Amino acid sequence: MAEFRISSDDDRVDLRRMAAALVESQRWARDDVSIWDNRRGEVIVTVDDALLRKPEADPMHRPRHTPRDVHDACETLRREDPSLRRVDFRFLREETARFFSAGWTVSDVLHALGHRPDGAPWPLGPERQGTDWLRERMRAWRTPDGDIRPSQSQEGAQLRVISRAGLPVDIGLPEDAEVSQRPVASRSAARSAADDARRLIRQNSRTSSDSLAHRDRTSANITRRDGLR
Repeated sequence: MAEFRISSDDDRVDLRRMAAALVESQRWARDDVSIWDNRRGEVIVTVDDALLRKPEADPMHRPRHTPRDVHDACETLRREDPSLRRVDFRFLREETARFFSAGWTVSDVLHALGHRPDGAPWPLGPERQGTDWLRERMRAWRTPDGDIRPSQSQEGAQLRVISRAGLPVDIGLPEDAEVSQRPVASRSAARSAADDARRLIRQNSRTSSDSLAHRDRTSANITRRDGLR
C-alpha cells in the first residue's frame, strides 16, 4: 500500500477535492483508492500497490521491432500454428520480419495465417503446410506493389478513429448524392479519436516518444492561414 499526503496553509483550499482530482488524473477508479482526513488537517490518499505497477503488455498483442522480439515472436508462431512446423526457422523469421516492422503483432500474423484479407478462412489439409504455403498466405497480405496491408488490429483501430471523429457520412460519395444527415464529432469524441491516432503513430513507426512529444508541441503552435492556432 502506498500513500501520499496533501496539506495547505490556505484554509480556502479544498484538499479533498484536490485529492479526488489527482486520483482522476491518474485514471484510478475511485473505489480502488481511499481518501481521508487526519487530525492535523491533512488529506491522505492511499493507493493499492497494484495500481502503481505498469501492467505488462500482452505478448500476443504488442508490436515486435527488435531482432530478439521477432525471434521470440516466431517461436510463438511455430508453437501456435502446426502448418509452420516444417518451415525453416530462418525463412519464417525473414518472411514475417517486415510485417512486424510494419506494426503487426503475433496475433495479427496468426490471423493472417488463418484468414484471407477478406476474412475468408484459408483451406486446411496435410498439403497446406511448409514454406510455399507460408509464402502464399503472407503474399496475400501485401499490395500489388509489395507493401504490407494493415493488419486486423490496425484496421480495427483505424475504424475506431473514423467513427469517433464523426466523419461526414457522404465522404467518398459523388457531389450530387443525397445524404440525410451529417454527424459532427463532439469534443470528447474528437479527443478520443486523436488519442487513437497517436497510438497508431507509435505502434506503426519506430519514432521515439521524445520526438512524438516534440511533434505534438510543434503542431499545437502551427499558425494556419485563417489565423487560428
